[in-house]
Amino acid sequence: MHRVSETSDGVLSMSSMLTNKSAKQVPTNKQENFMKLPIPWSLVAVAAPFVMMASTASLADDYPSKPITLIVGATAGGTTDALAREVAEGLAQKYDVPTVVDNRPGAGANIAAEAVANSAADGYTLLVAYTSHTLNESLFHEMPYDPIEDFTPISLLGEVSSILLSRPDLELENLQALLDYAADQPDGITFAVGGLGSSLHMETLKFMQESEVVGYEIPYSGTSPAIADLIGSHVDVMFAPFAAAMPLVESGDANAIAVTSPERMPNLDDIPSINETLNDYPTTYGWFGLLGPADMDPAIVERLNADVTEIMHGESGADLLEREGAEPVDIKAEAFAEFIVEDVERWKSIAEAGGIEKQ
Repeated sequence: MHRVSETSDGVLSMSSMLTNKSAKQVPTNKQENFMKLPIPWSLVAVAAPFVMMASTASLADDYPSKPITLIVGATAGGTTDALAREVAEGLAQKYDVPTVVDNRPGAGANIAAEAVANSAADGYTLLVAYTSHTLNESLFHEMPYDPIEDFTPISLLGEVSSILLSRPDLELENLQALLDYAADQPDGITFAVGGLGSSLHMETLKFMQESEVVGYEIPYSGTSPAIADLIGSHVDVMFAPFAAAMPLVESGDANAIAVTSPERMPNLDDIPSINETLNDYPTTYGWFGLLGPADMDPAIVERLNADVTEIMHGESGADLLEREGAEPVDIKAEAFAEFIVEDVERWKSIAEAGGIEKQ
């Protein structure tokens, strides 16, 4: 606020200076009448852009001058929460201001997103979002916000792929072996789904659409009960997040058939990608990103983008992403905005083809 008031003082001084310059062209006995004359509109038009530029630059230079809050639509302890805390710690160190993580789970992360959408666009209340941000419009009839129009995309923190697992007694070496097995099952195969409407549910639908495998979705309340039934050989296959899948693969409790990334993952180079068998398999990443309310100052967005990207590419951020099976992404805010628009349409297409009914 101090710099803003300085800028305002500077503007007043400029106006005063301009007025005095004009006054010298008027006879002394008419100075009092001249001071009552309006400033020409052409002069205002010339001065206005410089006033606005000075004000905008001042706001960006002052940022941040108070605590920052990162709102997360997930409970503490998960991947989204861990990434939020990594960003919070990094920003606190860079900016020397407290940065707080505020967990607000519920309604498919809509509660958290709505809170940020309704906040001031000053950069002090931000959203650490994940795939649900672009997916929810395909699941709900009424949304409390527009995932595109009501937000300012800032930084894509990372993209994550999932792993296609099979039950331990199905000794399948690769995806083609699974396709052959499925073709021999007159009633099709069963897919465990850890949460209807989740990104992994959408991945299951997409896989069945692209592979033409006859399958049946067995819904569970979450990933953990779905995994329990896979280990117990009560279901045939499932898509699981990297962090949940790796302990099963390493212990032999499940078989890794393929990864959903377009190429093999660096830390799983012995597991093929789906598109090695299914050519042109469309990639849909899970993702994590930082967004703010609509109409944020572009200079603040640019600064946050650069600083958050540096945090996630640092040693601690990169290690966290690797543990979660995610990859760091280095793109500008404008490219992230384009990604969000495209991702909304990708999920809509999959949901419509899969016959998903909105709630």
